[in-house]
Amino acid sequence: MGLHPSPRKAQFLATHIAVRSLLFFKLMFRLNATIRLALVCTTAAITGCSRRETLVQVGDRQGILHVGNGAEVQYLDPHIAGGSIDHNVLSALYEGLVTLDEETLLPRPGMATHWETSPDGRTYTFHLRPAARWSNGDPLTTRDFLYSFRRALTPTLASEYKDVFYPVKNAEAYAKGQLNDFTQVGFRALDATTLEITLTQPTAYFLTLLRTNAWFPVHAASVEKSGAFDDRSARWTRTAPFVSNGPFRLREWRESQHLAVEKNPHYWDAAHVRLNEIRFYPSESLQSQELAFRAGQLHTTWDVPLSKIDAYKSDAPALLRVEPIFDSYFLRFNVTAPAFRDPRVRRAFALAIDREAIVKNILRGGQLPATSLTPPHIAGYLPPPGLATDPALARQLLAEAGYPGGVGFPKVEFLTIPQETNQRIAEALQERWRRELGVEVVILQKEFKMFLAAINDQSRDYTFARGKWTAEYPDPLSYLAIFTTGNGVNGTGWTDPAYDALIHAANAELDPARRHTALQKAETYLLDHTPIAPVYWGTRTTLVQTSVRGWKKSPLAFHNYKDVWLEK
Repeated sequence: MGLHPSPRKAQFLATHIAVRSLLFFKLMFRLNATIRLALVCTTAAITGCSRRETLVQVGDRQGILHVGNGAEVQYLDPHIAGGSIDHNVLSALYEGLVTLDEETLLPRPGMATHWETSPDGRTYTFHLRPAARWSNGDPLTTRDFLYSFRRALTPTLASEYKDVFYPVKNAEAYAKGQLNDFTQVGFRALDATTLEITLTQPTAYFLTLLRTNAWFPVHAASVEKSGAFDDRSARWTRTAPFVSNGPFRLREWRESQHLAVEKNPHYWDAAHVRLNEIRFYPSESLQSQELAFRAGQLHTTWDVPLSKIDAYKSDAPALLRVEPIFDSYFLRFNVTAPAFRDPRVRRAFALAIDREAIVKNILRGGQLPATSLTPPHIAGYLPPPGLATDPALARQLLAEAGYPGGVGFPKVEFLTIPQETNQRIAEALQERWRRELGVEVVILQKEFKMFLAAINDQSRDYTFARGKWTAEYPDPLSYLAIFTTGNGVNGTGWTDPAYDALIHAANAELDPARRHTALQKAETYLLDHTPIAPVYWGTRTTLVQTSVRGWKKSPLAFHNYKDVWLEK
């Protein structure tokens, strides 16, 4: 027997390879540009073509980081952008007065070189860098910050994240239209490089708020060139040149393909920025991202397919990152929808959830069953006992609401996103509610942008939905403030003056221990009324190539890209 196949076998192999190649290419054109490139390399390996340099290898050599970003960016306007997808890009494009160390969450100088705090803890004086510049070379001064803060708080802009300014004197009154004179808000420019901020009362976590999107400055001339001061369309971010002030500046944005940022030569610390470019690739398919990662087309992924976690743990642990973060996965009920107006129904759905099974059998990434909304240990806080699994009590409450055994309860839609983890959780919940409550739940999927539009507090075009929140700043209020009256990301339609009062009382408490006790009381009230139902507290699972350096663990799930670099 020779080492070469017979002519008939060779013909069969050639046909087999051609068919497999055709299947790869059919799949290839259904995916975005990044994943298509990954499949080209895979096909080349199958067909025996010559091996080419991967994007990762080229990136390592040229200083270009290729990042899987999970979904398409919604906004590059920091005053209306929200969520981790947007913030991952905004953190490269913008810088506030203060930034944070990813791991310790301790404040670091940003646009301000240093600051002083008054003895009573209410007044902060920030000193801007005299050489601070926008990405087009324009000087950046305290006037730019005042303009930006006024814009973010303007009621007609309706920023969903304006509550991060509320510790500032009169900021909440201005944001709610109860005060029209912005000069009465606690911001004052002492000169071009000295900014004074006065708080209503001492706020221990105040400096950490300055890392959130809403506190980032925007370039006034750019904003008003393309629209009004309070225009929510964000058209100015689509007009070249896009002007920002961070370590990187926008090079191009091709929707559904990639968003590229390049090193900003006008950034105050440009000499220490070691990446030349970052390319963010949107893909809601974890499988596609993992395939691109293995093919050498991505340096990092947004997440890891559930089916791959154990394999990476055993076969390639150096590539897998499993990190605890302040993250909460929950259900969001539209309390204005007829099916969920009765809190007994909402509570029944919450008590029927088998959280242990979801964490153990589906996730397998170190997540914890959540009985409360707020993750434990954020700023030393321990949440109340909350909602434990109790199917018997769930059935009793559903019967008391008029639906014994689920009889008469309408078919309801559960809204989620088309991604493996969310789909499998939805299916597990669907079966659990059918078995324990006798109710029929239909799973409805929408792409991320459409999903966000559906749960928006203005539209509420859903019945109940998947909810997920990663803390914007390291304090329980990052979670509990969401469900106060008028909060832009509430989305449930639930408003309760008693809950608002409990949160207000907790914030007025200056002693940390007594403040935590007051917040626990507020969270207990929230869970008793059940506009939301906690499912699990999360971890972050990602894949990171070994050439990536400076990629720190981050409890708030953000990265200071100025500190990241690549080694060949």
